[in-house]
Amino acid sequence: MPVPVQSQTWPADRALLLVHGIGNAKPGDYPDLVQAVRSALGSEADGVAIYQLFYDQVNDWFAGKNNLGALFAQALDVVSDKIEDDELGPTLADVLGDVLWPVLVADARAAVRTLYLQQLRQIVQDGVAAGVPAANQRLSIICHSLGCFHTYETLHRAAVTPSDMLQPGAHGVKFENVIYMASPVQLIRTVAQTLGPLVPNSKTLYTGRDEALSIPSQRKTLGGVVPSVKRWISITGALDPVGGHFFRSKAPWAYMDVPGTTEAIVDQQSPLNISTKAQLISTLQASLRDHEAPVIRPENPHSWTAYVDRNAAKLKGWLT
Repeated sequence: MPVPVQSQTWPADRALLLVHGIGNAKPGDYPDLVQAVRSALGSEADGVAIYQLFYDQVNDWFAGKNNLGALFAQALDVVSDKIEDDELGPTLADVLGDVLWPVLVADARAAVRTLYLQQLRQIVQDGVAAGVPAANQRLSIICHSLGCFHTYETLHRAAVTPSDMLQPGAHGVKFENVIYMASPVQLIRTVAQTLGPLVPNSKTLYTGRDEALSIPSQRKTLGGVVPSVKRWISITGALDPVGGHFFRSKAPWAYMDVPGTTEAIVDQQSPLNISTKAQLISTLQASLRDHEAPVIRPENPHSWTAYVDRNAAKLKGWLT
């Protein structure tokens, strides 16, 4: 059964969509994350309609990952060849493989984007029903991990597709903030471009198009563009390989660097007390499971809730 999109009554003129990353998720999951967001917003949280995007019905870990065979092996080879660290390499490849493989399943990719577009339209409709025209809505997205890829793909599609009814110029749908946490978008771009046509429906990947990554926008008929996003923000951890940092060293081939980014933050993750590669390897390996999605606990550099907690003050400033 597909997960239905969420609908709710807006308390004011603001809405926030939370988009999860690696692993299956269903309604009711991530209560700690939602509470962390509410705590970051403080009293302002009461004026924000908070939505979550769930796409577990198109994220079947066991079947999908194991059916890819040689294609998944080739994607891992691309990653392994680029990680120039014999000590960290095998563990990093395993972790990054859990981000990469869903991208190689074209039907799942398309299904997530369809669901995402439906949810965005519902959010806008809820705002209109509350008396807030689309052009006056204060919309924000916080995405994490693989959710960053789905966000990038969906916003680019929406900006150039009139039938989606979500264009910034034609329909007035603009996002005040899109906040990417531990984004694998550049990692996915590197692998997709290296594999080329081996990636199913590779021509439909906005992530792999053009000379560089970009902020989604609608091109005007008479010239110029209308961007979909006012503030494009990137936060990644100095210890988080999914965000393109391998033990406090940035890997340009894996770190998302989008021209026009409003703010790019490298979270030093010092509270984690990981001071050696061996400690990082142990922490990352503890999250991996055979035939199942990884378990990301607060002590893991990839923890979404921990990102929100450590950047709470900045989030409040952006979102309110």
